[in-house]
Amino acid sequence: MSLRDRIPNQLKIGNEVIAITIEDDIAVYPTSDYILLEISHNAGKVNIPKVANTLRGLVKDEKQLVAIRGFGFKGIGLAVRVAHELKVRESKFEYQMTFDTFDATDPKTERPVTSVQIIIMPPE
Repeated sequence: MSLRDRIPNQLKIGNEVIAITIEDDIAVYPTSDYILLEISHNAGKVNIPKVANTLRGLVKDEKQLVAIRGFGFKGIGLAVRVAHELKVRESKFEYQMTFDTFDATDPKTERPVTSVQIIIMPPE
């Protein structure tokens, strides 16, 4: 089974524009199938090592699928840094990741914001 086949339907990104509803720098939305972490395009200082360490435990120890969505320039950069930190810190465990870009809008400005979704999967 390919990595794309393992993505839950709720996380499959099509052509629709996603509304940015996050009010904080980072928001976590746990579901029964996955954990969704969203990083705002207006995020302030984010403790990347702490976030990466938490995600590492979810994926490696608890075998959870984790999706990171970064909105806009700052959110994309922070999401990629979290994914990079996960890869750098682990030598005995191989993370499987998919990357997708999508368009989002900030309801306050109605301006389109390029965004990224990184899905981190535990090995089968």
